[in-house]
Amino acid sequence: MSSEMETAYFSISGMHTRACESYLERRAARLDGVTDAAASYTAEMMRVTYDPDRVERDTIAETLSAWGYRAADPTPEETPAERNDFDFDHLRTVFSVIAVAPVYIIYAAFFYPVYLGLLPTSSLNNHAIVTGLYGPVAMFTTITVLGVGFPILRSAAISLRERQLTLDVLIALTALSAYAYSVVSLLFLDRLYLFFDVATSIIVLATIANHTRARYKRQAVQDLTDIVDNAERTARCLRGDGFETIPVADCTGGERLLVRAGERIPLDGTVAAGRGAVNEALITGEARPQRKSPGDDVVGGSIVADGALEITVVDDATSTLDRLRDLVWDLQAEQSAAERLTNRVAAYYTPVVAVLAVATLGAWAVLSTSIETTVRTALTILIVACPVALTLVTPLAIGRGLATAADADVPVLNQTVLERVTDIDTVAFDKTGTLTTGEMRVSTVHGDDTDTILQQAAAVESRSSHPIAAAIRERAPEYAASVDDFDRHRYGVTATVDGTRTAVGDPELFADTDWTLPTSIRDTIEAVRDEDAIPTVVGWDGQARGVVALEDDPRPEWEETVAAFAADGMRVVVITGDDSAAARRFADHQAIDAVHADVAPEEKEELVRRLREDGSVAMVGDGTNDAPALAAADLGIAMVSGSDFTTTVADALVTADDLTPLRSLFAIARGTRRRLRENLALALLTPVVGLPIAMSGRVTPLVATVLTAIGLGLVLANSYRPLSVDTTSGDA
Repeated sequence: MSSEMETAYFSISGMHTRACESYLERRAARLDGVTDAAASYTAEMMRVTYDPDRVERDTIAETLSAWGYRAADPTPEETPAERNDFDFDHLRTVFSVIAVAPVYIIYAAFFYPVYLGLLPTSSLNNHAIVTGLYGPVAMFTTITVLGVGFPILRSAAISLRERQLTLDVLIALTALSAYAYSVVSLLFLDRLYLFFDVATSIIVLATIANHTRARYKRQAVQDLTDIVDNAERTARCLRGDGFETIPVADCTGGERLLVRAGERIPLDGTVAAGRGAVNEALITGEARPQRKSPGDDVVGGSIVADGALEITVVDDATSTLDRLRDLVWDLQAEQSAAERLTNRVAAYYTPVVAVLAVATLGAWAVLSTSIETTVRTALTILIVACPVALTLVTPLAIGRGLATAADADVPVLNQTVLERVTDIDTVAFDKTGTLTTGEMRVSTVHGDDTDTILQQAAAVESRSSHPIAAAIRERAPEYAASVDDFDRHRYGVTATVDGTRTAVGDPELFADTDWTLPTSIRDTIEAVRDEDAIPTVVGWDGQARGVVALEDDPRPEWEETVAAFAADGMRVVVITGDDSAAARRFADHQAIDAVHADVAPEEKEELVRRLREDGSVAMVGDGTNDAPALAAADLGIAMVSGSDFTTTVADALVTADDLTPLRSLFAIARGTRRRLRENLALALLTPVVGLPIAMSGRVTPLVATVLTAIGLGLVLANSYRPLSVDTTSGDA
């Protein structure tokens, strides 16, 4: 009987193009027992689903480790650079420079002076001398082209096998053409001008470009891997009479865990007590939260959207960390629009250049009496059009943008963010914890017995993770109580505390539940609102007993921030679960287009979807209720203090304790898009200008190589140039 299917992840070194993905996927799929295989060139990873009864994990790794690819088992502790072929890339790059040195020394000492007219051709008329000089040159060139250049040649061969005309195909064609012409001429034609230096130059330039691209690519996925590193590693486990926070690894089957609203369920289990909604969207794809009650199964990695659950861990439970690794894979494997553009350019660029070279070869074969001139002209076309610089257009521009964003305290978790930011029409801010500090504090407590009011409220709020709950728990005297039947409502929470049904929340909660709200309590509520504080009503046995006044200070820079977005032509809206009185100061600001108050947690997501009907939306949030809204937006930005789930679904994080980095993100995105266009223009400058001249036969292969190197240098210099972020003007 077959066992359940398993999923294995492998880090794959040696991937250079998207064609490598197709090749590795087909290679894995041929194994008996493998049902699915997906490779990611961006992440340098591969995910394989297989039947362990029919094929072993080691067999899969051995099958993938062929043709220069190496499959390894990544460990969570390793960074992307450590678990890939960084050392091999680095050594290959260094060795290419060392191997090419003797070639250039000999050319510079003997051949270039003749090429440039500094020495007469007669100085190299001695066949033995020329052959003796070209002998070591040919040896080092062979090592460079076939050895150092093996990954490029392999990538080109696989691309052709997969029927994809990638840039590596053109690079390999150029290097091999120069190498083959030189070898044939040396052995059979007795030519003086050979192009070993051109062949080595193309391979060395391409190797340097690949190494630079790989380094930036790994940096781009580093932040995504950090999601796994920051996964839920602790759990609130029942120990004796209370719950203690312990490492997830120490939890065993049968133990009971407490998970509050907004928190991620650490392990698979069964609900033992409590009721609530669980959001399993990132795990199962089901967008609507599922109601859970005692006896229902829950999966590790899903989120308790409301309520609080006590969960009994099942044997052999899958952890949040395992499932988050799946989520990170999906993020890393995503292909950016800029990369798709580069691939489209390559798909047309390579065949066009090849056709031009063949056409020129044919034309010169008819017009010229010299075979050497004809071949040299066609070769020059390939060299001028060699797309070494084009391979760096996207990764270097995106890499610079990601690095600048991280330095500006707004790290980006998805490389497509820098492309999406520039298309935003509406910026929606959550109020609490975003436009305000989120550091709720109890200012006053109104009622006949303030200690009892706080104790009852704190007991109910012990099952909640809302900032108001945390503020009340911090202010309340210590009180050990039995809490059962916790429920989250639109305007607050209820629970049974030591046998007494207790409610804590907005005044509307008491109206919805038909509890009595005495006139004295109503007057107190209005007085608290007049002081710009938030009234939280506490009651039990069907009647309100007191009011807890809480304050949450606006961030000092909030006005400047919303004004800047409005000045840039974006619509600014504020979303809050508080009533309109608590959001009055924001509604009165001229830069804010609308304030949506009294929005229940489950309604935030739907509100964002409605806003998207009028254009793309960026959602900026922090609270535990913001995660669905962040996921529903075109761009989700989470403040650093957000819950684990919030930061997982977010596209970018604000790690500073202010809103200034938000403006920096938009400026950096605009600068990155401009840098992409600049890089593309610089990469195409040499081919566009040089091809017509090369076709006329007025450029030598040596000059063409220099032009190719200059093009690469321009792209590198432009990419390494810092992105200056000017948040006052919105430009970068």
